[in-house]
Amino acid sequence: MGKQINYYMGYKDFLAVAQVAIDSNCTIYRRSYENGHWVITSGRTLDIVSENHRDYFFHDPQSGEIVIENKNKNQCISSPSRLNIIEAGFSIPNNGQLIRNRLYIITGQYDDDGNWVACSESITKLYNKLVRSVKKVAPYTEFEHCVVNPIYEGELHKTKEYITPSYLSLVKTAKLKLG
Repeated sequence: MGKQINYYMGYKDFLAVAQVAIDSNCTIYRRSYENGHWVITSGRTLDIVSENHRDYFFHDPQSGEIVIENKNKNQCISSPSRLNIIEAGFSIPNNGQLIRNRLYIITGQYDDDGNWVACSESITKLYNKLVRSVKKVAPYTEFEHCVVNPIYEGELHKTKEYITPSYLSLVKTAKLKLG
């Protein structure tokens, strides 16, 4: 089980959210595909956030340790460690489409004995703080747009989404389709 907020936000706007995480004493982990394998790199400054990589994890050291495993030459965050991270990322326009991204936490999971293990209070507080920063950068906005699904080709749909003003402008003027 988890909690999430979906949004349409670009790299420059995402930097503001990442800065809130850094100001909250977080380590940022970047997931990237390099030389045919997934690699996880960490940092405590905005330098870790790159326009070319859209998948990140925010970790509050107070919530517990992170264990990075190697599976088939790919690095991944171990299952128990996922309770101590917030998944995050930004959107990149591609082929006339804009795919949303999200902030996401696992609120808890069952251990091997069937007992519920909740995520730490510090991760929940950090998640809520980051959600507030997302809402400032990408306000909840009602607008009309086209969707990626070919069944609805050419139709406009009215929706409310968390979207940055710059992406809202692109959706309206460049006719980017939302996915």
